[in-house]
Amino acid sequence: METLPVLIIPLALVLPPILITALVLRHRRSRAEMRYRLLLQLAEAGVPLPATLPGEATPQHCDRRRALVLLAGGIGLSLTLLALPLDYHAGHRLAELWGLGILPVALGLGYLGNWILTRRGRGHG
Repeated sequence: METLPVLIIPLALVLPPILITALVLRHRRSRAEMRYRLLLQLAEAGVPLPATLPGEATPQHCDRRRALVLLAGGIGLSLTLLALPLDYHAGHRLAELWGLGILPVALGLGYLGNWILTRRGRGHG
């Protein structure tokens, strides 16, 4: 009966983000399909198509946004793993996995560097 909480707690922590991500991706896909159907109807009717697709945002600061999300996520993951008091069977603590947050932090720093370099390049050009 001891293994039941060991299985339920990680599932309860992992499943909600997966379900939320699946719902968001499904919603985005349905919106994109509606947008493309509208464009097809406009093209079939002979109406000149707009230069930009309706409803799509222009990615002006995508690298900055991605950088901040990855930095915050990586730092949050590291702090969460450090704060969890769970132990493994061999005497190891879950806090030893804090290094898993380094990957998103490094990716976020890369995106932030790219955003800074492209912003500088636009100013000089």
